[in-house]
Amino acid sequence: MKINKLYIKIIPLIAILGITGCTDWLDVKPESQIILENYWKNETDVQAVLASCYKALTVDDAVYRMIVWGELRSDNMTSGTGFANSRYDMQKMLNGDLTPDNAFAKWGSFYNVINYCNTVLHYAPVVINRDNNFTTDDLHRVQAEAMSVRALAYFYLVRSFRDVPYVTQASIEDTQEFNVAKTDGSVIIDSLIMDLKYAQKYAISEYGTKANNKGRFTLNAVNSLLADIYLWKASDTNSTTKIDDLNNCIEACNLVLSDNKLKLLDGTIMYSQVFSVGNSSESILELQFDDKQQVNNPVNNLYGYSGDNYGEIALPTTLGYDYEDKIAGANSPFGYKLTSSITESATDIRARDFLNVNMGRSSGKYFIFKYGGRLCTELTGTGGISLSYYYRNNTANWIIYRLSDIILMKAEALTQLDGQDNLKLAVTCVNKTYMRSNDGQDSLRFENYASQPEVEKLVLRERQRELMFEGKRWFDLVRVARRDKSVNSLNDYINHKASGTTGTSTAQTLDAMYMPVAKSELEANSKLKQNPFYEQTTSTSIR
Repeated sequence: MKINKLYIKIIPLIAILGITGCTDWLDVKPESQIILENYWKNETDVQAVLASCYKALTVDDAVYRMIVWGELRSDNMTSGTGFANSRYDMQKMLNGDLTPDNAFAKWGSFYNVINYCNTVLHYAPVVINRDNNFTTDDLHRVQAEAMSVRALAYFYLVRSFRDVPYVTQASIEDTQEFNVAKTDGSVIIDSLIMDLKYAQKYAISEYGTKANNKGRFTLNAVNSLLADIYLWKASDTNSTTKIDDLNNCIEACNLVLSDNKLKLLDGTIMYSQVFSVGNSSESILELQFDDKQQVNNPVNNLYGYSGDNYGEIALPTTLGYDYEDKIAGANSPFGYKLTSSITESATDIRARDFLNVNMGRSSGKYFIFKYGGRLCTELTGTGGISLSYYYRNNTANWIIYRLSDIILMKAEALTQLDGQDNLKLAVTCVNKTYMRSNDGQDSLRFENYASQPEVEKLVLRERQRELMFEGKRWFDLVRVARRDKSVNSLNDYINHKASGTTGTSTAQTLDAMYMPVAKSELEANSKLKQNPFYEQTTSTSIR
């Protein structure tokens, strides 16, 4: 990583907050370029750059990577009918041909986020001596927020690349060393945990408005990220603290679940309220978008609908489910045949709300309906899908964490602990999300999942049903592979979509699960080394 020297003397502040369509958090709009020596005079300056930390997460380049890194190589995705010719790099990844010259091997957008956070952490303390209204408590809250945003950015990088440059100093001096070697991912994870423990002490519960409560790091968001990181750390079989990490994950989940203001919505309104209206009662952290300030182009382009084209990304037919005719793909998590007499999710409302069979099963893919608000508006009452609720016209927020994710993180952690009681509790957790979408059906019974591997697979299926296309699935499968010390299970899942795509993005080795370091990064930074798998081969392709 070669830190962009643009940040040495000038910070290009993004003046409008952008995480809310209309916010009272930042009323002052500073000039687009602020000389550092003439800035950082008062709390308004601090808040402006803190706002830019969030804004940097919402740029197209970052959100595309949240989707591509977190979903594209999984069994959830294949190319859709509207797949643009310009998606060459995505198509190569879908075909199992990932190389260091792939555009999505570039990580610059996340280091931009990190440098904004580092800049806040470097300069905010000096404002205490310049603004009497900016107190030590205010500083601690700002530090907690900046550390949390930085931890989120690094967590994406570690899950995607494993070992990456770890920089906690702002790039503000000409004399700084800009070529930085990689740090072991497990070391970074431990550092992120320490930062988030600090943030736990000072993060606040509410900011005063719904958009800020859901669009900024609250204490619930801090605990959600901490739980996710502990779960990731526990999947490392070389760790000597696995049991402690699992228990810490569960503890962090319980802290979130104890907030009675967070509530799962009824299944009949969950889709419209969570993904269309946004900032729902089950939302914990979501990036804010709207047509007036910033459109969510990645979601619009990959999942949306324009003209005669469905989204550029689709679900393979083998994983799809026709809700009306009750026809399941061979490997669908919906209509799943547990035994000859027991079927999971036979009437699961998520299959109707998240998928659309209008593309036709014969096409080898299902349209992703989860973020299709524009499609609903255009087709309702004109021969298309006719549902009883309405959708906003502006673009969907990008959800980082919501309550069902936390419930299912807890369930996954429980499956990795010894004892029948933990497995029973894991099934109880699954039922919380499952039953709200399967009204009128029997709850899942523990005796039907008598072994630890069966309960673990149940949790993974439920996470797929509940969280599909939300940037979670690939990371879920990588956790399984890390625990197994083998890519066999991961590849089995990916091969489920083989008949619905032109290639398979299987991983030959554990090292191949991670992204290559971009060729351009290696050329710019002499201290960087390529990820191990790509030192031996130039591609993940097995053909």
